[in-house]
Amino acid sequence: MDDKPVRAVERKQDGIHMPFITASLLFGVLGGFSLATSLSIEALAGSLDVSWVAHAQVHGHLQVVGFATLFVVGMALKLAPRFGGRTVSPPGAERWLLWLLVAGLLGRAFGQPLADAIPFGILTVAGAALEGVGAGLFLVMVAVALAGAIRDRQPFALLIVGAACAFLLQSVLGLWWLWEMAVERRTFLGALENAVLIHLQFFGVLLPAILGVGMRSFPTFFARKPPGALAGNTVAWTALGGIALWTAGGVLTVMPGGDWWQWTVLGQTLAGASVLGAMLVFGPWRTPSRLARASKGLSWAIHPAVLWLVMTGVLLLGSGLQSVFAREATGFATLDAIRHIFGIGAVTLAIVGMAQLILPEFASERLVSKPGKWRGPFFGAALSVAASLRGVVLLAGLEGDLRWWAMAVAGLLGWVAVAAFALLVWKAARSHRAYLERLRQAREQKAESLADPAEVEGADRTDLGGPPMAR
Repeated sequence: MDDKPVRAVERKQDGIHMPFITASLLFGVLGGFSLATSLSIEALAGSLDVSWVAHAQVHGHLQVVGFATLFVVGMALKLAPRFGGRTVSPPGAERWLLWLLVAGLLGRAFGQPLADAIPFGILTVAGAALEGVGAGLFLVMVAVALAGAIRDRQPFALLIVGAACAFLLQSVLGLWWLWEMAVERRTFLGALENAVLIHLQFFGVLLPAILGVGMRSFPTFFARKPPGALAGNTVAWTALGGIALWTAGGVLTVMPGGDWWQWTVLGQTLAGASVLGAMLVFGPWRTPSRLARASKGLSWAIHPAVLWLVMTGVLLLGSGLQSVFAREATGFATLDAIRHIFGIGAVTLAIVGMAQLILPEFASERLVSKPGKWRGPFFGAALSVAASLRGVVLLAGLEGDLRWWAMAVAGLLGWVAVAAFALLVWKAARSHRAYLERLRQAREQKAESLADPAEVEGADRTDLGGPPMAR
């Protein structure tokens, strides 16, 4: 395949991802992980009141949509043109998308805790509406960029577009239920409604996105054959079908007299099976032989992320089967622990690891300096300990103050890791801009000296800070 058209597509929207990644890291550091720690400390102090519940729901939304999903949106806008061979469109829509999502998130964050007052109830609903419009625009942009891959029945494209559909669906459901909440002058969603939204965000948006990008990227990094059409589509349809059943069962259960636990349990079980199937098809069990030497240390972050993803699949499948025999839905505490194992151990670790392998900012950084060997082991260890404290330890039945202490330490470790990653992104972005400026100056010097062959030869050897870029 000729890469020239693809690279031309990428150059047209170079840097499209960075505003989303910057906003994502701000929401994560200043919102999601900070609230995770502070809410646990408040619980230790006995402040478990209505306000605490409202802020806990805001924490969940900022963590999953503000941090993780916004990062996924930025990466999707960067990778979709590469995967599909077309730019995201319409031109300039990414600026509208960014402001719609950021405004929507801020409206929800500042409005919900005070939504029993009419102005703040309106702010909450307005935020949900803006987020929904943004999610719809994102779906259009990604679907257009991946249209060719979808026509070719590429399973990775099906998963990524499916994640975008789930993002829109959770926004629509959130608008519906937040409207009811505001009308009733409440500051928090009902437990059933909130559970549907959280499950859809975690396993409807983030899980297919990770599986889709992994299906495309992991075989390249780890010298494996790409999955065949049958295996890839089996994984994709199992994942998307499971999420559809899980969500439908949850929505029907919210309605008066509804008890559709069989659908939710079957969907949960299929989602777990799809994860394990995906790991068998393209999981990176080999040495990362296709990574450049400067990047191989990041396998200490990628491999643990895959192991946490496998654990997520095992727990979803195992708890689903257990619920089938018990003839009841899986308990909230169990699913909450599994969500955090997935969210911290798989999603966050994959974000900090894969971003350093894929983003051009980090590639430019590797041209001018060798990244410290500490990165992979630090992120792998810090986030793995956080996932253990927030998920595994709680699954073991830890109760009382020790439970809240474990959650507080997990939140703090997550905050430290994401804050450190944010600093690395900032440094890499500066290095990337400096590299591009040197490259521009070298090209201008070469263009000015075209009449002198000797000077052209010298310009060709201009020091740009290192060897050609290698992934």
